[in-house]
Amino acid sequence: MIGKLRGFIDSITEDKCVIDVNGVGYLVYLSSKTASFLKQLPKEKEVSLIIETSVKEDAIELYGFASEIEKIWFLELTKVQGVGNKMGQKILSAFAISDLAKALISSDVKAFSQISGIGPKLATRLATELKDSPKKLGIDIGLDFNQSENSQDFSGSQIAVDALSALENLGYKKHDCLRVINFLIGENAKLTLENLITSALRELSKNKF
Repeated sequence: MIGKLRGFIDSITEDKCVIDVNGVGYLVYLSSKTASFLKQLPKEKEVSLIIETSVKEDAIELYGFASEIEKIWFLELTKVQGVGNKMGQKILSAFAISDLAKALISSDVKAFSQISGIGPKLATRLATELKDSPKKLGIDIGLDFNQSENSQDFSGSQIAVDALSALENLGYKKHDCLRVINFLIGENAKLTLENLITSALRELSKNKF
């Protein structure tokens, strides 16, 4: 089983990419958020993707994630009957991790019903069966997902934790990532995950940290 791939992006669309690993191209399916993140990287930048390998009778499919938390949620979503791998990626494309957790905590059936391919029964099943998943996966129900309570210690911010994981997977040193994320959150506590990662990459490329 393949658990991780490190190489260069050969081609990429909204839901998949080909990653070149020592001359071998692997087709990897992505959420739109991971795809968007990868598109913003310099083409010459080596990337690392966490992989979930799906073995079927007629195919072996690879699903890639920029952060470990995204893979964890993918596996949690696909436990629900009716949520296959492609639908799991579609749900991750529709929600930020923090918004997905909020929808589950509040049993927001309507939020899931707005996703193409999810009918009322599946939406209800998701909201019911995964209601306790945020707590089980270590997400504080009372957390303000949009900001860190303390810009010098963002351990309570899921967005910052996800950004740190993504940057480390790209090969940046943890202490450099911590410093740049603290700096950026101090400047703007309401950054989205995508903007935080993009801004962090820009700052890290300047070798300021």
